[in-house]
Amino acid sequence: MTTWFTSDTHFGHANIIRYSNRPYDTTEEHDEALIANWNFSVQPNDEVYHLGDFSFGNKAMEILPRLNGIIHLIKGNHDHRLSRAELAFVWT
Repeated sequence: MTTWFTSDTHFGHANIIRYSNRPYDTTEEHDEALIANWNFSVQPNDEVYHLGDFSFGNKAMEILPRLNGIIHLIKGNHDHRLSRAELAFVWT
């Protein structure tokens, strides 16, 4: 088991591509690339501590089931809409 730390994935956040100069044309391309990169590194039993800004809007419920690992969330300012998704994290 490996322990990982990450933050600011901003799944579903269209403007983050421009704000952070991320190399994607659409949020779908952005999200799919992040999911692929995440699952390439993180194994199903790895612990992941996400240090805020997991997603924007309601994307968390779509994204979480597709990610490897046991995910702990420390909420960021964009994570205020996670009410239903919070149950999918180990703790928030």
